[in-house]
Amino acid sequence: MQAGAITRSALAGLSALLLLGGCVTAPPPVARGPSLDEVEATLARDITQLSDDSFAGRKPGAPGGEKTQGWLIDRFAAIGLEPAVGEGDWTQDFTLVRRTPEGASVQVTRGERSTTLGEGVVAAHEGFAQVDLADLPLVGIDPELEALAPNSMANRALVLSASDLPRHRAQVDGANAKAVVITTADATEFERTKGLFARGRWHLESDRSGAAYLLLSPEDSTRLMARIGANADRSPDGLGVISYDTILDAAIRQQTERIETANIVGRARGTVDDAGAVLILAHWDHLGEACASPDSPDRLCNGAVDNASGIAVMLESVRLALAEGPLDRDLIVLATSAEELGLLGAEAFAADPVVPLPTIVAGFNLDTVAIAPRGTPVVVLGAGETPLDYGISEVARIRGREVVASDFQDQFLRRQDGWVFLREGVPTVLVGSALADKEAFESFMGEDYHRPTDDTADPIELGGAAEDTLLHAALLRYFGSLRTYPGAR
Repeated sequence: MQAGAITRSALAGLSALLLLGGCVTAPPPVARGPSLDEVEATLARDITQLSDDSFAGRKPGAPGGEKTQGWLIDRFAAIGLEPAVGEGDWTQDFTLVRRTPEGASVQVTRGERSTTLGEGVVAAHEGFAQVDLADLPLVGIDPELEALAPNSMANRALVLSASDLPRHRAQVDGANAKAVVITTADATEFERTKGLFARGRWHLESDRSGAAYLLLSPEDSTRLMARIGANADRSPDGLGVISYDTILDAAIRQQTERIETANIVGRARGTVDDAGAVLILAHWDHLGEACASPDSPDRLCNGAVDNASGIAVMLESVRLALAEGPLDRDLIVLATSAEELGLLGAEAFAADPVVPLPTIVAGFNLDTVAIAPRGTPVVVLGAGETPLDYGISEVARIRGREVVASDFQDQFLRRQDGWVFLREGVPTVLVGSALADKEAFESFMGEDYHRPTDDTADPIELGGAAEDTLLHAALLRYFGSLRTYPGAR
């Protein structure tokens, strides 16, 4: 068996480590760092615990998720962290909601004539269960327009064909449209587009932004365009907007589901006031029983690699970094929930951070770590996007690690929690070996990712993860020090 797997020797010491787990205290400073074998044993312990069936796949809002939160609080305290939320709280609580269409009534009026629509209208709004829209002017856009100008649709209802929806949907919020009316050409297009709204998506309950969407059947689309009439042929204004002289009134009703969950946040206070903070994060959640068909003998998504391994590496990296003494800067340790539902734990933290986001000088996300063997180079997901590249390269060089480019930058940068912080201006990257071993990474994604087989039944490669643990401990020391990284943003 290759070096780095969860071997019999690693698991042999597991029971002893577990017995000590209940009485672990903040570690004293150590004269030497641990060996890679010792780091692997520690990672094996935490990954095995977190991906055990008793955690039921760590689903937010379920008993397995609550057990995971309690386990994390115990481990945070054991490695010397203090609560970072409010007055002595570890948990940053937040609520997720998902709304699914229940019914709608729609009327469009031009002049003295009105048309009622409602034959299969699918209506959705993420912010509210019931929405009333009154006296909204209907507008269209110039077919040649590439991008909607900011606020160009303010307090108006945009009429958009389903075929044009993918091109403009991401811009609708910035254009500040109150509603988007989607027309369809045939039944096939209607059913395909319906799937975007009929199931709903999870989002933060605190997020009340966004437009209402009204998907029309082909028959109602024809009625709408007949009421708009020749207005559709009018020339656009300077912003590319076509005014249709037609008014929309609508009422939307939806069903609402809720999930109560929490991020776990710890802090190690720095020795220098106003020096800023370093952030390290990993998501604790997984999918619960959602990995296979109902008649499958194994439906449980244990999430050993994704992302018990990231949590394990984060915990041991922090422990090792703090074993050498406090940093100059504060160290914020964040275990996010609801990453699998759309990076929502990271969104919740960014919306209500325990320290001002501009004071975070460096952030490191850990996700799906245990893949590559020892000796694998390092990839920086987010390379070129932050001022951290030089420091990362220096720390990697000192530790004998090679930093290489990755083919996965464009594919995965926006699919991990670090993107939320990077988008908000916080220099945040994902550093590790997993993306550097393309064959091993693609094998995991094709065979085990979000499947019941992502567990510890078969050996998990821990060699690269152990090296990544030591690397991150060194990165925290480097960027947490005013001597080695003096620059503040």
